[in-house]
Amino acid sequence: MNNSNYKNAFLHGNELYHQLIDGGTQDAYTFTEQLMMYLGFKSKLVGTQFLLNAILFVYSKGATEHVSYTNEVYPAVAKEMNSTVGRVERAIRNSIIDCNDNGNLVAFYDLIHCQLTDPNYPPSNSELISSIVTFLHLEEHKGHIA
Repeated sequence: MNNSNYKNAFLHGNELYHQLIDGGTQDAYTFTEQLMMYLGFKSKLVGTQFLLNAILFVYSKGATEHVSYTNEVYPAVAKEMNSTVGRVERAIRNSIIDCNDNGNLVAFYDLIHCQLTDPNYPPSNSELISSIVTFLHLEEHKGHIA
C-alpha cells in the first residue's frame, strides 16, 4: 500500500470531529487518547505515551498560562515516566515524525482550520502540543470534555 492510499484510509477533519464527540462528554485523558488514535499515533512507540502526558500536563496548566517545554514540560514527563529530558524530547519528536509520515496529522489541521506551513515537514513538538491543547480547551468550553 503506497503512502497516499494509506493516508486516505483515515478520517477527514469533519469525520474525525464527529467520531470524537459522538461518545458524549469524556475526560481529557480519554478524549486526547482517542484523538491521537484517530490521527494515527502508534501506541507501541514510547514517544506517543510521552506526548500524551505532555499534552495533559500543558492542558492542566490552563488556557492562559505560558509553559516552557524545556524547563517544565519535558522534565515533568521525564520524572513521571522515569526517563530523561533528552529521551522525552527525542521520543516525542520521533512519534510526531512517524505520525506525519504514516498517520493523519493533515486531518487534525483541517479540523482546527489551520494551514500547515509545509505538509512535507512535521510540526515541532511545541507546535503540535499547543495546537492540541488549544483544541482541548475549546472542546472543554463546548462541554465535550468534563
